[in-house]
Amino acid sequence: MFGSRAKASAPAVEEKKEGDTVTELAVKDLVPNPYQPRHTFDPEKMQDLIHSVKESGVIQPLIVRKKGRQYEIVAGERRWRAAKEAGLAKVPVVVRTYDDAAMMEVALVENLQRSDLDPLEEARGIKRMMEALQLTQEEAAKRLGKSRAAVANTLRLLNLPEAAAQLVAEGQLTAGQVRPLLGLEDPEKITELAQQAAAEGWSARAVEEVVNREKQADQKVDYLQQLNDLLGDEAPEKGKNKSKKALKKAQNVYVRGFQDQLTEYLGTRVKIEPAKKENGGRIIIEYYNDDDLERVYDLLKEKDEKPSSSGTPGKFTV
Repeated sequence: MFGSRAKASAPAVEEKKEGDTVTELAVKDLVPNPYQPRHTFDPEKMQDLIHSVKESGVIQPLIVRKKGRQYEIVAGERRWRAAKEAGLAKVPVVVRTYDDAAMMEVALVENLQRSDLDPLEEARGIKRMMEALQLTQEEAAKRLGKSRAAVANTLRLLNLPEAAAQLVAEGQLTAGQVRPLLGLEDPEKITELAQQAAAEGWSARAVEEVVNREKQADQKVDYLQQLNDLLGDEAPEKGKNKSKKALKKAQNVYVRGFQDQLTEYLGTRVKIEPAKKENGGRIIIEYYNDDDLERVYDLLKEKDEKPSSSGTPGKFTV
């Protein structure tokens, strides 16, 4: 999940610091980090770690902070769990001072650096940190060593229907595979395609192509239905005037298709206003704050730079 940029900018939680002293604490006196974003631990990896701890003990000290009569684990929860399972009475620790905000950030960063979180856990962790510390997406991205667009894309996963999200949590689908599904509006269709993608092993590219076909089919049906309704209008107009009005309305429906696609892609309201007496017109894109403006800009730039299968810039289709 993290590249070299992330490792360079994120705090190195377990690097030795000046003044650090290794001591031993009773396993029973330690408790998990209350801000731990990870809820599941790989059973196979845990068994390997338990076996290692039984053979060699806990080599790398845990990082903890004093909390009342107990100590909360800042980093090293897997080693602590393995020590309990292995029957150890004590583990080596380094006691440091962290406030709640730092605890939350450190827990998230440590797990991201180790790629220990599934995409949904990562999204929930980022959201919780942003809410607790009142951070913008840009500020959260800087703290985590990620781009703002990457943070925005991760947070979008929280919009998945529960059944589709479960497939991601279980590792049956990746974030890259489910992200295109968020372009669909129907939760049942999203779930249906997610289940099919997991069962048939679709690649992220295959999911994207299926979603594009679904959207184009829906738009075609909607366009034809609206056009049929317009041409079947019972207004008292006749002949040429009626044909011109129907054609104008049909063109408006066509433009609305592009407008809906842009609204969906950019995640904000978009309005297309055709010129009244000539070709062309204008596109109005709404944004809510400076962060949102940067997000929209990044999406437009990304769409413009992304090559299509023909080698030309990607285009919206209706």
